[in-house]
Amino acid sequence: MARQATMTVWDVQLGLAVHVKAPNGKYIIIDLGTGTVESGNSSPLRKLMWNNIVYMIISHPHLDHISDILNFDINPPKILHCPKSLTNEEIMEGVRYCDRAKFEKYCEINDRYNSPVGVDDENYTGNPNNYDGLEIQTFSTSACDHSNFNNFSIITVFTLSDVKVVVCGDNEKEALDILMRRSNFKDAVKNADVLVAPHHGRNSAYHSDFVSLVNPRITIISDTEKSDASASDKYTNMSRGWEVKGEERKCLTTRKDGNITVVFGECDDPRYTGTLRISTSK
Repeated sequence: MARQATMTVWDVQLGLAVHVKAPNGKYIIIDLGTGTVESGNSSPLRKLMWNNIVYMIISHPHLDHISDILNFDINPPKILHCPKSLTNEEIMEGVRYCDRAKFEKYCEINDRYNSPVGVDDENYTGNPNNYDGLEIQTFSTSACDHSNFNNFSIITVFTLSDVKVVVCGDNEKEALDILMRRSNFKDAVKNADVLVAPHHGRNSAYHSDFVSLVNPRITIISDTEKSDASASDKYTNMSRGWEVKGEERKCLTTRKDGNITVVFGECDDPRYTGTLRISTSK
């Protein structure tokens, strides 16, 4: 049977919550945004209560990316990856009283997961065999000004059977400028099939050289009706297009399309090297 991975980008309004199921059933979580009760996405993390969460990435410590963090211990991951160059003191500075519990939880689990994962560990992400062929690469920089946590966001690249998905956090131009000087980063993101756009598709994070290099078939933006300064038209113009629900689409948004599901990996048809199927809940 063809090995395939399934990624869901949840409709969490202004935030990000991405779940990726590897072919062997292991789950990779990127960010802990929450949606509305009406959308059924008030806690995407609770939807995986009985599933095998192995690897969790919190791209950066901003509220819209950790709003579901108080449910963390319902089903904690084996491995946690957060930006380590930001101190707890920096993270807690200026946090509103009503949000303190969530940021304190972030700091607590960040301290708790402080042991390196050995290459022989069955969940070590540097070995695709541990995820039934799903390759996982992460990239970030610690060289940016600490006044803007967005630029410390972790970018994740998934590859399975030459089908490639790039998931960004809230990276802005300063961080992308630095990463674009690295040959390993450029090789990893080049000619991807799906791009989950940085910083909710805003103009402040639009980096034309980066998007041109990624050259996505389709771009996904996790945003809300309240989002302004959207660069969705730019992403549309820079995406190659893919069929979704019988029509060619170049840019999908959770605001208009709801939850977005991407199935990628091997193909059962021997004439093709890979498969990519995209569906939406709206």
